[in-house]
Amino acid sequence: MNYLEKVQKAIPQAPLITIVGFPGVGKSTLAALFPSPIFIQAENASTVFETWPEKDQPAFFPEVQPANAKRKVKPSEIILDQLRELVTSEHPFKTVVIDTTTAMNTLFETEVVEFDDKGATNIGDAAGGFHKGFLVSAGMHAKIRQACEHLRRKGITVIFLAHTGIVKMKNRPESGEYTAYSIDMPEKARQIYVGSSDAVFYLKAREFVMGHEENKKGQTTKYGRVTNTGERVLITSSDGTIGYIDAKNRYSLPEEIDVEKGENPLLALIPFYNGGKAAPETNEEV
Repeated sequence: MNYLEKVQKAIPQAPLITIVGFPGVGKSTLAALFPSPIFIQAENASTVFETWPEKDQPAFFPEVQPANAKRKVKPSEIILDQLRELVTSEHPFKTVVIDTTTAMNTLFETEVVEFDDKGATNIGDAAGGFHKGFLVSAGMHAKIRQACEHLRRKGITVIFLAHTGIVKMKNRPESGEYTAYSIDMPEKARQIYVGSSDAVFYLKAREFVMGHEENKKGQTTKYGRVTNTGERVLITSSDGTIGYIDAKNRYSLPEEIDVEKGENPLLALIPFYNGGKAAPETNEEV
């Protein structure tokens, strides 16, 4: 084989994107604004769209049922079967949304416990104990991620939705702990989605504090209250230590992207959708 004959330039690929956010912030709604989506429901996602016109609603696989040893129900196999069908069958879908990986992790951990040979009652004691059950669950996530790579090769976008988790961090011995945001999932499983996604975005509401008052000494005399403006923003990058620690992207996107209701700004910024155009510089309006 002459490998030099196969040399080529970079061709925009269907992206694998992880979108993280607190419940109710609009992750599912944003995911539904990608082209021709179908949802894999690790939790009930369809109720969000009940008020949408039927022609605008995404498609849904049946909600994945929890593990049951007596009925031989394994959520990991159900999800893999759904992905396999999307890979091998002809269909109109161009985007596959897993909603959510956080709920899927719960299903997987329950499956590990439910089918444990020694009758373990929790994930820490399953698979021989010593928290090995978490490794088995992470292995299930790895199989899902591998299956999604086959979808990408077919030109199908994959969107992983996840809930935001709060973590305590400490960068230096002399500094105190502080709070940061990450994916609400055990570390081994979290790494699978952070490390291999083309982008990890945090979707959040814009908030500000109203009514906060201080005296001349800078002491708080009246505590304010956090108010939601109704506007949303995508956090696209991070230094890995402060704030939204997993945020990243391979598209040179602005650090923050405004998300207007009913619009998906990513379609104009990601090369696979915009004809290979580079994202505008971070000091330009998006």
